[in-house]
Order: sequence, then C-alpha cells, then structure tokens
Amino acid sequence: MKNIILIPDVHGRTFWKDAIPYVKGGTPCIFLGDYVDSYGFDNISNLQTYNNLHEILTFARENRDRVTLLLGNHDLSYLGNPMGIWSVDANRFCYEYADIISEDLNDNIDLLSLCDFREIGGKQFLFSHAGIHPLWLSWSNLFNDIEVSQNPKLLVKMINTLFLESFDAGVRTEFMEDLAMVSSFRGGDAPVGSMVWADADEFLEVKSEFTQIFGHTMQLKLSGNPTPYPVENNICIDCQQCFYLDQYGVLRYLRNDKQAI
Repeated sequence: MKNIILIPDVHGRTFWKDAIPYVKGGTPCIFLGDYVDSYGFDNISNLQTYNNLHEILTFARENRDRVTLLLGNHDLSYLGNPMGIWSVDANRFCYEYADIISEDLNDNIDLLSLCDFREIGGKQFLFSHAGIHPLWLSWSNLFNDIEVSQNPKLLVKMINTLFLESFDAGVRTEFMEDLAMVSSFRGGDAPVGSMVWADADEFLEVKSEFTQIFGHTMQLKLSGNPTPYPVENNICIDCQQCFYLDQYGVLRYLRNDKQAI
C-alpha cells in the first residue's frame, strides 16, 4: 500500500508525472521543492522548465486535497518580485522567464508551504526541502519555545505560519533572513544551513525521535540510478525519481516497489 508519494527536486524534469495516476487514484503526494532553475547537463530549456512548473501548479490545484507543494531555495528567489526580498542567492536563476515564474508562484501561494508532518505506521516524519537542523532552530530567535525533538508537528505549523506572515509583510523579515543562512558546506559563512539550504552532510550525528526526509543534496552514482542517502535517521532522496512510504513507514521506489534503504 502506498501511503504517501514523495517527489524530490524537479528542476524542470518530468519524472514527477510517474505519480499522476496514483494521485488521481487517491494517494497523496508531497513535492520537496526546487521546481525551477534547470541544470545545463539535463538539456532542459528555460521555457520547458517554466511550462513544467505551470503543469505542477495546475496539477496541485486540481488535486489540492492530495498534493502538497513545498518550496526550495531556488523557488524562494521568485516569490514577491524576482530576486527581491525573498532572494536566497540561488544560482542558475532564470532571468528570461523570471516574471511569469514569479507571477505563477505568487498567484498560487495558497498551495505552497515550507514543511509538512505525517505519522505513518506508528512513525513520525518531517518533510522539507533541505532538512531542519536543530542548530538552525537554536540560532534563530523565532523558535525559542519549540522543542523540536518532542513536538515536530507544532514546529511545522509555526514555520508555515511564519512563511505566510512573511509573504504578506512585503518587507524583508527576520524569518527571510533565517532562511537565507548558508553554511560553509555550500559556500556560505553561517554556522549552519537553513531548512532550504542545509547540505545533507550537515545532518551527520543529528539524531531525533522522528525521521526527516528531504532533497536539495543531489545524489550521484557512476553507474545505475542514484540511491537515497541515509544520514543517521534522516534520509536525503534527491535522486531524480519518485518514492513512497508504505503503510509501515518504509521508503520504497515508486517505479518498482523495491525498498529504498
């Protein structure tokens, strides 16, 4: 049984369409963000990338009770005005279609969030683009009353509320500054990366009572298909393919049902 389908970084790719028949059949899915700014080696044009984003937003709108769209660092730079107050310095920024990408995201803000929480098979799962590091939470002044190891559901609610409040503010907020934190793992100087910027290796020795599943750190393999990267009890699934959690909370490949880790 497919409890929930997980779709990592898209970047203009169309592998997410493998999930369409399952979602239309009633299975929920979560996109982990980064819909835009394709890689040159994928040979996906800027127009194809934009059209793909538009398809995803339309798909989410038509199936909004089953589709959750999380945002990644690349997507945030188009919110509000392109490369404006939401900018987190994402590379490969698409100036050619920035205005219409921004318009599409802004017009569908009610479909977008930063994280999600589910209980599956007696296990707790927290989903975000790059993973929520406890040091990021402790560094910020916005989460002083949150004990993430004990209440991830409350944390998710608080983060998504801060996101919508920041979107409505129209000015650069403290939360936006926190999201722009980039550590030395990604060429920045912050003590730790934010939930849209953290590298998977930043979660070495980070253990909790729940499992985080995220993308952002592309997994590569010299031969065969990329495989998920387990980091303590967290899992990076940026593997250019869809996964799902079964009724027991076991991660599996969508295309062949094999256990992923």
